Amino acid sequence: MLRASTAITESRMRKRWLLSVLLVPALALAAPASAQTAQPSRPGAEDADAAQARAEAWQAYGLRVARALARSDGARDLALAAVLDAMARPPGEGAGTGDEARRWRAEAASKGAGDVITQQLLLAAGLVGGSQDEAAEAARRWQALEPGNLAPVMLQGLGTEAVLAAAARANHNRPDPYPLQRWIAGALRAHPPTAAEWSAFGEGERPSDAVHAAIWAASFPALLLPDYRDVLAACTGRPLRAAGRAEACRRMADLLLARPQTVLDERIGLSLAGAQADAATAAALDARARGVDWRQEQLRALAQREDGGDDALLARLLADPAIDSEDAMARRMLAEAGMAQEPPAEWRAPWQRRR
Repeated sequence: MLRASTAITESRMRKRWLLSVLLVPALALAAPASAQTAQPSRPGAEDADAAQARAEAWQAYGLRVARALARSDGARDLALAAVLDAMARPPGEGAGTGDEARRWRAEAASKGAGDVITQQLLLAAGLVGGSQDEAAEAARRWQALEPGNLAPVMLQGLGTEAVLAAAARANHNRPDPYPLQRWIAGALRAHPPTAAEWSAFGEGERPSDAVHAAIWAASFPALLLPDYRDVLAACTGRPLRAAGRAEACRRMADLLLARPQTVLDERIGLSLAGAQADAATAAALDARARGVDWRQEQLRALAQREDGGDDALLARLLADPAIDSEDAMARRMLAEAGMAQEPPAEWRAPWQRRR
C-alpha cells in the first residue's frame, strides 16, 4: 500500500514540474483571454476553508525562507528573499512594501550591481510586487551588464518601435532561465519545509529536499516572460508595410531563432519569420514548428503517465549544465522516458489540424 501511495505521489510531483515547463509559453499568450473568462462556481465553504489554509501555509513558509535567506546577507540571497516576500503576500496587498523588504532590495541592488542573476531576481521581485519602475530599473541594470542581449530589453515595458530598434542593435537573445533556476534550486535546497509545514500544504507524501527545490525553482522563469503581443501585431499583416518594418521584424525573428532558450521565444520567432517567408523557407519553418509542437505534446502525454517516476530526475536534469534551453530539457526528458523526440511523417501539429 505504501509503495502504491509513493508512486502516486511521485507521479503528482512529476506532473507539477512537467506542467511548469509545458504551460509557461501557453499561459503567457493566453493570459489576456483568460482574464475575461467567466470564473468557475465557488467551492463549498469546507473546500474554500481548506484551500485558504493551504495557501496561508505556503505563504508562511515562503516568508520564513525569505527571512532565513536575508540573514545570509549575500546579494542573490537578499534578492531571492525579496521575490519570496512578494510571492507570499496576498493578492492586492502590495508586495514588499515594508521596510524589511525595501532594505533587502536596496542592499541586493548595491551588492549585486555586477551580477546578472541578482538583477533577474530583483526584476522578478518588482514584477510580482507590482512595481513596474523597480522592475524596469533592474532590467536596465541587466542590460548594462549584457549590452548586446535583447532579453532584458523585452522586460523594460518599452513600446514596439523601441523594441525593434533595440533588436537592430542587439547581437543575441539570451534570457538564461537555467542558470537562474539552478542557483535558486541550490539556495532553496538549504531551506526545506518542516514535516509540519509540508503536512499543512496538503500535497501528499513529502519529496526529497532536492526535488522540492527543483520544482519550486522551475516556477521562477514564468515571472520573467516577455509580452510579445505588440511585436506580433506590428510584424504581421498590414503593419509590415510601414517603412523599414519588414527588415526590423526579420532582424527580431533572426535573434529569437538563432539559439532559442525558451519555447515561447522560438514560437514567436517562427511566427515572425513565417510572416515574410517564401514557400521554401515556410516549409522549413513549418518543419521546425512541428518538432517543437510534437515534443510539447509528448511531454503532456508523459505528464499523464503514472509509471516510471524517478524522484531524482527533476533535480538531476536541472543540475546538468548541458541543458541550457527548454527544448533541450524536453528532448532529455523524452529520451529518459524512451519516447520519440521527432514527429512521425503522418503526425499533424495543432495548427495543421485546423487547416
